[in-house]
Order: sequence, then C-alpha cells, then structure tokens
Amino acid sequence: MIRAIFFLSFLLIAGLTLSAQDCHCTDEFQFLIQYMEKNYAGFKDKGTGENRFVYDSVTADIVTLAAAVNKPGFCAALMKEWLGFFKDGHNYITAIPANATGPTSGNAATADPVEIIRLTPQTLAQLRSRRKGMEGIYHTSDSTYTIAIVQSKTAERDYAGVIVTSKAPTWRRGQIKLELRRFDATHFLACGYLRDHSIDPEIFHFDGVSFGDGIWIRDGTPAHKAIRSRSPALQQQWQTIQARRLSDKTYYIGIGTFDESNTWPVDSLFHADSAILASVPDLILDLRGNGGGSDFVYSPLRAWLYTGPVTVAGVDVLATDDNIRGWAALLDAKDIPEENKATILRIIAQMQGRRGQMVAIDDGDTVTRPEVRAFPQKIVVLIDEDCASSTEQFLLEAMQSRKVTLMGQHTAGVLDYANVRDVALPCLPFMLHYATTRSRRVDIGKGIDNVGIQPDVLLGADKDWVEEARGYLEK
Repeated sequence: MIRAIFFLSFLLIAGLTLSAQDCHCTDEFQFLIQYMEKNYAGFKDKGTGENRFVYDSVTADIVTLAAAVNKPGFCAALMKEWLGFFKDGHNYITAIPANATGPTSGNAATADPVEIIRLTPQTLAQLRSRRKGMEGIYHTSDSTYTIAIVQSKTAERDYAGVIVTSKAPTWRRGQIKLELRRFDATHFLACGYLRDHSIDPEIFHFDGVSFGDGIWIRDGTPAHKAIRSRSPALQQQWQTIQARRLSDKTYYIGIGTFDESNTWPVDSLFHADSAILASVPDLILDLRGNGGGSDFVYSPLRAWLYTGPVTVAGVDVLATDDNIRGWAALLDAKDIPEENKATILRIIAQMQGRRGQMVAIDDGDTVTRPEVRAFPQKIVVLIDEDCASSTEQFLLEAMQSRKVTLMGQHTAGVLDYANVRDVALPCLPFMLHYATTRSRRVDIGKGIDNVGIQPDVLLGADKDWVEEARGYLEK
C-alpha cells in the first residue's frame, strides 16, 4: 500500500449509498431467492433436477457473502452475481433513481454526500509507477475517465477509485467514482457511479493490468482485449431511425430499438417509404445495437420480407399472482396499442384460471400472407452481439425468407425466456427484472440462449459493414 497523504471532504451531490440504514442485504437476498424460485419461468429448467446441487451451492456461498455486506451497491453486485447462475440476460438488477415517481418511489435512492479524496502530486507520481497489485492509475477504454485506485479501507470497502481527470462535466477531480471490496484473490464487489452519480453495481475480475472486463486499463498498458467501439452515427442510431438511398439499386434503413416508444416512428417510416420499398431492388436493414423491445413494433416489416409460410414457436407464461400483477401493469402503458392490450387481457384471464402452471400465450403457428411482394428483391439484415430479445424473434422469422441474408456477427442469445416484468426490492433502492415466459424451442433443442443467431456472412470489425452489404447485394 502507498502511504498516501490525503484529505477527506464531502459535497452534497446526488449519489447512491446506503440511504436506509435499516435495510439488510441478507433479508433482501432472501426475498430475491424466493421471488425468483416462484416467478422466474426458467427456474424449473435451471435450478432443479440435476442442476439443484450446483444451484444450492452457489446460493449458499453468496448468502454467506451477503451477510457481511451493508452497502447497497455491493449487495446489488452480489445479487447480479447470483442471477448470473441462470445465464439469462433477461434477469437483471437496476437502481431506482432518486427522482422516481409511482409505486417504486418509496424505494428510490436519496441524495448522499460524495466523498472526496485529495491525493498529493507525490502520491499520484508513485501510483503512476505501480505495475503490480491493485493500486495504480487506470483509464477507461475510451479515455473519458482516469482514476487512481488507492487502498482506502473502511467497514465497507478495501479500495477507492478517485477521479484524476474526467471529460464528463458531472465528475470532478478527487471524487470517488468507484469503490471495491475484495471477495477472493482476483474478484471484487464493485460499487461504481455513472455520469449522473447513479449506482452501477458489478462483480469485477482483476487480471493484473485491467478490471471490469477491460473497462478500466492500467496506464502504460496496451489494451490487451478487443474493446468494441461504434461510430458516432451508429451510437445515435441506437435511439433513432435512419433511412436513405445508397445508390439507384440499394436503400438503407437503420432501426436502433424495437422499444414501444418506437412503434409510431417505425410504422410511419414504412408507410412513408412504401413507394420506394415497392420499387427498390435491394434493401439493407441495419439492426446493430437493437436490444429488442416488443414484437408488435416490427410488424410493419413483415410484409416486405415475406416469401412463404413462416413458422413461429409456441410460448408459455408462468401463471403466478406476482406475474399476473406484472402483466396487468402493461395495461397502463401508453405506447402499447389497444389491440395488444386486448391480447394482454386475454392472457391475464387465462393465467388467473391456472395459477401455478405454465399457460400458453401462443401455441405456435405457421403464418401465411396473401402475397409475396416483388420488391425489395434482396435484403441484407446487419446484426451484431447487441441484437437481443425481440430483435432475435424478428430474426428467427426473417431468416425464413428467401430474400434475406444475415450479415455481421452472432446475436446476443437472449430470447428463450422472455417477456420481462419487474418488482422493487422490499427495502433497497433497486428493481429486479426477470423473465416470465418460456419458448417451446427449448423442448425441441432449438434454444438460442447464450448461443445467439449466426450470420450467413461473417463480417469483421475492420470492415465498413454497410458498404460490405451494398457490395454483396449489388454484385
């Protein structure tokens, strides 16, 4: 340890630390365990039978760790580690922001002082020379932040990550951006804070030169992991829709999300561009970064891709009182069309009649349409590992079209257990999000979780994917 001379002071800036001293991680964790065992649609597959011994062992280990933790961020990090046992990207924990309103607002984080550690120039110079151990100077892969990791032992943490430089105006030199608590030789509970000072709990692995899967890299060390980066245009596309002509033959459409909020924009685009789509030979549909949303959002695309009957696997929902409440909450969502709310009401009625059972949302079907549209004649769909959930459902349908070629990288593989609902933890300022449905693909060995959908044409990160797609179509 470097025997640093530093001064502590406090600023009243919105952060997230323990705001309810009566909260106990053990109690919150027991709630999480019981809730997931009762309501998660994948628990029977993953936590029982031959998996039960491993599940019980993992659970016992983390329960023991939880008993020694008081800080909400560290508790949430342990919860995320436990949820990781299920290997399901639809199970996750998020913080309830301080300005939350509605039913969860009682659990929202309150403003807490942000601790400041003022490091001397001599201490920083010593830290820059460190090449072994956890202490040292680290930067993010995009160079937005540089922090000093110093041993700063309290009842809750072992190390603190102190801002040295920041390109984000919400962070200033000396503020603690990261707190670490060691729980074995190379793993740490991490309580990080985002740009708005909201919490970002994680489990970090330290490999000697970086931690957080390459998020933080020791100064003077080459980035030894491939850190994926995106162009500003593609970053923007995540939340927008783009459409433009690339040539006389090829039209481009990029859709960054199938979130319910994008229902009207997607529908409007395909109506406005219907004359172009009805005459253009080639279409590039760019879905990179599209993490999903709701199936009804991509409905306007289906007719343009169709070349023959499309088979859709059946889906069942786990009917419990908690899941019924979760589905009923959808009826208040303003972005869900009324016809879809009628379907939700039907599903809720079925669930109420068969509590404790798996209830069919959809028995599976082969969908036919009255016509095959002449144009577009060929379609490339660009995909990557951020394509998930409802986007993967769309791709399973799209790849049955003779017009469609998938290009890029494999998708996330987060679909077999879906239709996420959420619940606030009893005391701590976090929400649990979990899957309530199970695809019948699992029963026939065609699940895609943790595997993803593979592209027909693989593209490397060094390529301009749009130009590669255009060249492929126009050759």
